[in-house]
Amino acid sequence: MTDVVSPSSVSFTVNGVAVSVSGDHPHLLSALRDELNITSAKDGCSPSGQCGCCTIMIDGKAQVSCQYPVAKAEGRAITTLEGVDEAERKTYSDAFAACGGLQCGFCIPGIVMRAKSQVDKKGADLKREDMARHLGAHLCRCTGYVKVLDAIEAVAQGTPVDVSLPGGVGSRGLKYEAPELALGDRGYVDDIRVDGMLHAALRLTEHTRADIITIDTSAAEAADGVIAVFTRRHVPGTNMVGIIHKDWPVFIGEGERTS
Repeated sequence: MTDVVSPSSVSFTVNGVAVSVSGDHPHLLSALRDELNITSAKDGCSPSGQCGCCTIMIDGKAQVSCQYPVAKAEGRAITTLEGVDEAERKTYSDAFAACGGLQCGFCIPGIVMRAKSQVDKKGADLKREDMARHLGAHLCRCTGYVKVLDAIEAVAQGTPVDVSLPGGVGSRGLKYEAPELALGDRGYVDDIRVDGMLHAALRLTEHTRADIITIDTSAAEAADGVIAVFTRRHVPGTNMVGIIHKDWPVFIGEGERTS
């Protein structure tokens, strides 16, 4: 069996602009986010392809980008929310804001791209039950999907929505930053990009319950690219966290027990 060799680079268009990315990315989502700094497509489960947060359009068809091999993107036309016409972006963001079709907002940019693919194809003929079936590719733990479908239906039917500011106490309000959330413009922690940024990785215990006699970090500190290793001794004072009771340790230190 011959090993599959990744191309050194892959060329395609993103939002009408010709780009070339490294062929070493594990999937297209990685190329978009990590090399091209396109963050409207969110990484919720890569490379599982289960949550739909990374949905984009490839040659006009909605697809999850975390399961799309970057080499397969050669010559393709990629569209993300950043490249959608501004008037159309406003139509979707207004509808989701007015209909209450989002809360945390993390999954909504992918849903908007899925909705766009269907609205582009069927327009006012898009049936609610058909759109609901297509949303089976998306996980949203906030909304229950009803208001999401209301928003998509409003876009498909061209129904005017009211996004004027609320009139005060007792009036119906709009979700804070709803337009930015719907379009993927409001950054989450994983969207932060700063010069010299470092990434942290957790080292979990291999034992369900054990007494920690000593912690030797010398091998980790000597590894290539490692700047620092943090343990319990780097957390002065309270080491416990918890929503109701502060009963969960941030770190397990020497002389303590895992649980």
